[in-house]
Order: sequence, then structure tokens, then C-alpha cells
Amino acid sequence: MMRRLFLAPLAGLFFLMAMASPALALTLDDVKQMVSVGVPDNIIVSTVGNSEEVFNLTPEQIIDLKGAGVSDKVIEALQATAGSQSRTTETREEEPRRRGDDEDGSASSRGDDDEDRSSRRSSRDEDDDGYSRRSSRDDDDEGSSRRRSSRDDDDEGSSRRRSSRDDDEGSSRRRSSRDDDEGSSRRRSSRSSRKKSSSKVKKTPKEIKELIGRYKDKKYLGASLGFYRILDEGKYPEQDHKSQYYLADSLYKLGLLHSAQVYFQKVVKAGPDTGSYFSNALLRLVTIADKTKDPIYLIKTIHKIDADDYPGKVKDDLYYYAGVADFERQDYKAAKRSFARLSKSSTHYYKARYYIGVIQNEQNKKAAAAKTFQSVLKGDFIGDPDEISSVKQLAMINIARIYYAAERFPRAADLYENIGKSARGGEYWGTALYESAWAYFMSENKEHKALGHLLTLSSPFFERDFVPDAMILEALTYYRICEFKKVEGLLDDFKGKYAPMQEAITGMLPEDASDLNAARDLYVDLYGRKSKKYRKLPVAIFSRIESDRSFAGPHNRVLQIQNELNRIKAMKSQWREAEIGKGLTKQLASQAKAYKKFAGAALANKLGSLKDQIADLMGQEALLRFEMVSGEYRTYLEKFRNPETAETEEGVEFDFATNPDLIYWPFNGEFWQDELGYYERVEPGACTE
Repeated sequence: MMRRLFLAPLAGLFFLMAMASPALALTLDDVKQMVSVGVPDNIIVSTVGNSEEVFNLTPEQIIDLKGAGVSDKVIEALQATAGSQSRTTETREEEPRRRGDDEDGSASSRGDDDEDRSSRRSSRDEDDDGYSRRSSRDDDDEGSSRRRSSRDDDDEGSSRRRSSRDDDEGSSRRRSSRDDDEGSSRRRSSRSSRKKSSSKVKKTPKEIKELIGRYKDKKYLGASLGFYRILDEGKYPEQDHKSQYYLADSLYKLGLLHSAQVYFQKVVKAGPDTGSYFSNALLRLVTIADKTKDPIYLIKTIHKIDADDYPGKVKDDLYYYAGVADFERQDYKAAKRSFARLSKSSTHYYKARYYIGVIQNEQNKKAAAAKTFQSVLKGDFIGDPDEISSVKQLAMINIARIYYAAERFPRAADLYENIGKSARGGEYWGTALYESAWAYFMSENKEHKALGHLLTLSSPFFERDFVPDAMILEALTYYRICEFKKVEGLLDDFKGKYAPMQEAITGMLPEDASDLNAARDLYVDLYGRKSKKYRKLPVAIFSRIESDRSFAGPHNRVLQIQNELNRIKAMKSQWREAEIGKGLTKQLASQAKAYKKFAGAALANKLGSLKDQIADLMGQEALLRFEMVSGEYRTYLEKFRNPETAETEEGVEFDFATNPDLIYWPFNGEFWQDELGYYERVEPGACTE
């Protein structure tokens, strides 16, 4: 009675990580740090362009930058700022912070220093309207028009880049900036081009500036309300990415993660041309995926992003999620390529190694897969200790499965036993016990061990483990040792337990598997707050369903949306009853309806597969019962009692060797957790003379 054992993909192991937002000002130290953590050059150049900082590099500073690994492209971008004498702090204060932004919007460490500098500038330079007095003085100067144009041009970096792509002078500037031999000409061309094209770019409206001020003052309700209205009315379409980012981050700070990621995703879709808004929105999406343990938005977005544009702080995380997305599409080559790019310092590294082992096994590279799983077992990784332990258990299970598939059953059984010793009570202990019972069943003279593990699985400790196969395996084992009365009792118990379950599932399933509305009704029937139909199925069924990723993803999303709707109801009435409260509520309700359909479809598929599994086992039960009543067992009994009549190739076993080093716990219907896994059958079977 061989069973095909499949390698199970790793699911539901996403971790929370800390993430920082950008700082208020950009320094050369910031540039060097970005290089040190692997931020792509094009992101750094974009950040320099949006920073409004002036860098008059000295020869010593250039040497220092080169020594820190800063590329010529970045140094050229820094030098190109030298001619913009009017680059002010006005735009810089509107940009999202690049470092140190914590959960409540305050800056840490370096961010605090920036805030102090900003406050000093504010007390020295700002008038009652909130604008810089230095800028007002500049307006009276002969060159005020040029400086305003330069400031406005740099304030809206993405629009400047769009303009520069559309006019010949902008194209000339980019071509000259790539020419290493024409540095001074390039800078003059860049300044000239910027001055001439700036008249086409509108500066940030005062209304948006005021809302950014509210955001910085941690007035997230007011900021989100204002930005939502601007986007809803389409007032400043050229500023959409900025408004979307600050709306998203305000919602994020209010704990409305699902709503926030909708707008973060819009910023990411706009692409790297939005500069730091793009990279910081991507950072937030990673954090939300880790907090919610649901990377659906990242997986939907990841392949639309060039890997060269991944922000350095989450580069490994994005490689990992890209690999997961490829794995789910069964593009194993691309998945392996993404997983292989992770550094060993990543908290996802051990999961990526596990995935690579699964892929190798799927490709029938058994030896390579076993070696990869061994590296997971022996590795010293960074991350949550409990999660690392779970992945190591999975790795050992899969090594055991490889040995089982190669028919090296004793070795497989030993590996399963090691899991039981190191992970008693763990998530995969029940799986190890069941599969080890098969390994013992397929080994010589190990039926007593198989029965002991199956007895353990029948304890209340494993009531959440849905393993109907275990009863059939137990009946087969007793059949082998000629305990026919015991076999008959087990088959009766199996039919009495699982026939009603099969009937109940059949009655729940929609008639049309493609009817999503019926699937949604099924989901509500079993998971709705007022539902009572769930009582028709045991808790083990729901545990099995919820462990399936295709169901767990949309199901968890429904729960998150419901929590978010409750949070919105608890907001101040001025916000809740305004456009934003009503708009987000409507959006969330619509999304919940859609996710219920997705969850219902996955639920119907899983219930259908469980019904088919029970039906298959019912067939095995009927076949075994037929052998019982047809008198076939008498043939086996005769062979066991007269060994000389048994042919060698039939592999009939006679003695039941036991290991005297193990403790044999007497079973009287009472289970103790420290006894589980040590049960063994002591009496020999009825086949022994």
C-alpha cells in the first residue's frame, strides 16, 4: 500500500521587519550610506535631483566619495547641483523622510537632528504665511525669476523629467551628462536646460504644502482628509503621486493598512520617475506584507518593477517575494534565480533555500534537493527562532520523503523519529508521526512501531490534524499481522465517522463550481459571524482548509478588511462622515465582497478535494472489507502458520522484534503529552504460532 508523498511548498511564513522612511535633508554621508546598502544608482541620482541640496564638491570630497564606492554617475549628479544657487529647503521639507521615520511619524537619531535644523531655519526664515523670507528677498532681486523657476523645476522632479524627455534641450542634457569628457559643458547645458524648461512646470500648490505640514505635525486625520479630497476632485493631476503617497502614509499611521497599500501601490505603479516617493512606497508595501503576512499586493506588482530599481533596504525582501511569485506560477527557473540572489544576512534566506530544495525535487534532482535541505538543517540563520525551527522541520520531513521515495524505508523512519525528538508538539509533529508510520509499515518487522505512532495520532492532542488515512493504515497493519477482528472494528469506526462527513460536504458544495456568488454564499455559511453550519464539520476539517494558502490569503484579507471597517467606525465623526470615511468604507466593502468570492472558490475546491480523499479511502475500506468477508484472510493465515508454503518474494514476516531500550507505555484510554510518540505494540500478532 504505497502512498505518493509530495513536497509541500512553504506557506504563511512572512515576517515583520523595521523600516525607515527618508530624512529631511540629504548629505554626502547619506549618499555613501545608500551606496553601502546597495541602493541602485538611478534611485540615488533621482534622490539627489529631488533633494534641493547644493553640493559644491571639493577635490578631497570627490576622492572620499570614490573611496566609498560612489559611482561616476552619482558624482556627476552631485556636481550638477552646483550651479543651482537658489536650491532651497522648501521642496526638501515636502519630500518624505529618507531615514529614521518611526511608526508615529517622529524622526529617530539623524531625523531628530534634521528636525532641529528645520526648526531653526523655520524660526529664522519663515513669515506668517509659512514661506521662506529668504525666498521673499530673492523675489526682489534681479534674478528672482530664474531662481523661482529653478526651485519650481526641482520641486517637481518627475514633471521635469517628463518635460526633458519631450524637448531637444533636455535630451541634449542627458546625452552630455553621459559624456565623461565634457563635464563643465554638461553642467552648463544642464543649468540652461533646466532654466528654459522650468517655465513649463508648476510649483507645488500651497494647499498641498499645508497638508504636508499637517502630516508632519502628525495630524493624520486632517492630512488624509485633505489629500483624499484633492485626489477625489482631480485638482492637481500633476501632483497625484505626491498626494497618493502622503494619503497612503497618513492611513498607514492611522492603522488602516489595507487602505494604505492601495494608494502605495498606485505610487509604485507610477514608477521610479517619482523618485523617493517610489522607493518609500515600495518600502511600505514590504512592511505591510510582513505585518499582515499577506504579500498579495507585492506579488501582483513585483514583476512590473525592474530589479535594478529595488531600494537597497528591502532588496533581499523583494528578491524573495519575486521568487515566491515565480514559484506560484511554476516558473521554477526564474524562481531559483531570484532566490539565489538573496544574501545570507537576509531574514528570508533560509526560506529561499528551502524553496530551492523544493524546486530541485520537483525537477527530479533528488540528490541536489537532499543536499539543499541538509544545508537548511545545518545552517545558522538570522530571523525568528520559531519560524527557523519550523522550516528546519519541513526540511527534515522532505529529506525523509526523498528516502521514502527511494524505498530506503528504515532511513526515512529514523529521520522522522528525529523530527519527533526535536519538535515534540510542533506544527509538523503530526505529519512526521503519520509519515513515519508508513515508513515503519514498509520496513521489515516494524509493524509494532507503526501501530504505536498511529495510536499517538488518535489522541486528543491531535484533534486539529485531519488524517483519515491513519485509520486505513492502522487497519492494514492489523490485517498484516492477522488481527482480523481488530481490522473489522476499525473499518466500522472509519465508515461510521467519515460517511456522514462525506455526505455533509456533498450537501454544502455548490452545484456549479464556476458560480462565484454560490462560492461566496458557501464561505458566509461556514465563516460568517452568525453561521451555524460550521458545526456540521469537525475542527480538523477547518484546520486543514485554513492551512491551504489559496484559501488562507483571501480569508485573512476578509478578516483584515472587517477589522479596518471597525476601526473606521471608531474614528471621529467629522472624518468618518466625510468623503474619505464614506469612500474608504465603500471601497473596503466592495473589496471584502470580492475577496469573499475568492475565499469561497478556494473553500469549495478544498472541500471538494477532501470529499474526494474520503471517497478514495471509502473505496480502500470496501476493498479491505471484501478481502475480510471473502475468506481471503484464511489464505494469509495459512501462510503465516505454515511458513514453508509462503514464497520468498511475497515478503511475509513472522517475528515481531521489539526494542528493549524503549519504554512501553500501557494504554488505557488516557493520553499524556510526554507519552505521545513512544507507544508501541508489545504483543505479537495472531500470525505467530
